[in-house]
Amino acid sequence: MADGWTMPAGELMKGKKGLIMGVANSNSIAWGIASQLAAQGAELAFTYLGESLERRVRPLAESVGAKAIIPCDVSDDASMDAAFAELEKTFGTIDFVVHSVAFANKNELQGSFVDNTTRDSFLLAMNISVFSFVDVAKRSAKLMPNGGSMITLT
Repeated sequence: MADGWTMPAGELMKGKKGLIMGVANSNSIAWGIASQLAAQGAELAFTYLGESLERRVRPLAESVGAKAIIPCDVSDDASMDAAFAELEKTFGTIDFVVHSVAFANKNELQGSFVDNTTRDSFLLAMNISVFSFVDVAKRSAKLMPNGGSMITLT
């Protein structure tokens, strides 16, 4: 840099703590972000939904030294309460959240969107894919007394 200040490689996120939500497998965008954050020194916690995703997320999270791997159903308040209580217990405060949570009924992804999308399924997809970010942001903000960053992608 022109001013002579440089950050050592691998330390851009040193001392930063954050939550990664929505890793599905090693090809998911959330995993790409998480692995780069870890490579830059960030301490990470991950969430997963159900045993099937836990089997895929746990080895990835462990490979980057995750501080917590937490079950979380973003459509269930009790599950969210428990997940954020565990996150607070693990880190106290956090600096960032990566929200990469999305859902749509598989049978409605086939054929014509107009013909196959029901109101109930659309509202379920919006609750999980969109409103969950609002809920996560509200809960995360309480763990960010000095501010922080939150991103969402689907």
